[in-house]
Amino acid sequence: MNSTTDRILKRMAELGLKHKDLVSATGASKGAVSHWLSGVNTPSGERLLSLAKLLKVTPDWLLTGEGSQVSGGFNMQEFMDKHNLTGKSDVSFDVNEVYKPTVIDYETENGFIWIDVVEANFSCGVGESIEFHFDVINGKFPFPPSFFQRKHVDPSCMRIIKAKGDSMTDFIHDGDMVGIDISQTEIVDGEIYAVYFEGEGMIKQIFKEEGGKLTLHSLNPKYRDREVSEQNGLNFKVMGRQFWRAG
Repeated sequence: MNSTTDRILKRMAELGLKHKDLVSATGASKGAVSHWLSGVNTPSGERLLSLAKLLKVTPDWLLTGEGSQVSGGFNMQEFMDKHNLTGKSDVSFDVNEVYKPTVIDYETENGFIWIDVVEANFSCGVGESIEFHFDVINGKFPFPPSFFQRKHVDPSCMRIIKAKGDSMTDFIHDGDMVGIDISQTEIVDGEIYAVYFEGEGMIKQIFKEEGGKLTLHSLNPKYRDREVSEQNGLNFKVMGRQFWRAG
């Protein structure tokens, strides 16, 4: 593939998508999508992120064709073959239907994939000093294989953490279960990540600024933004991208 248009058309053919699917998923006008497909211009910003999610590829690959097409090198086709899934598999599980997740402390062979719930609590408020790690497990949560097909996430890279505070309301609430993909640590502008910064674990929306600076943004306006710069960047680490929540 030698252009963004070629890569979009290739993935549309592979996934059986139509022009109207791109309009619906990205919120772009029919004319804008037509321009993408004809090579007049390319998607950007939130449109690019929504399109990459629909096409199940990384934004960088979609724009440049460079790097891994899928974050983390996860082979979705092998995963689908293993669990007898098809590209148009009927899905019986939707994240919007999950209200009160039941966490158990055992595994069973019943067709589900059991994801670790880590003990560490991330701060979604003013923050608290914690030692961040993933090696303390206090339960597991079941997901059908089709969930990972839809999200295009490698199950081995998913962790579930518990949110604290109200800085991300009304999107993430205190006590919510938050699923993160630990393979996705490269920042995409405007996405939400679990991060470790200056001794605190937190969940924030991240924006890229001029000069390589980052802004850690809270959705609740009563919390101020925090800036990651060259001076304090050694105390900053992205733990994973948020892609699921339940509470």
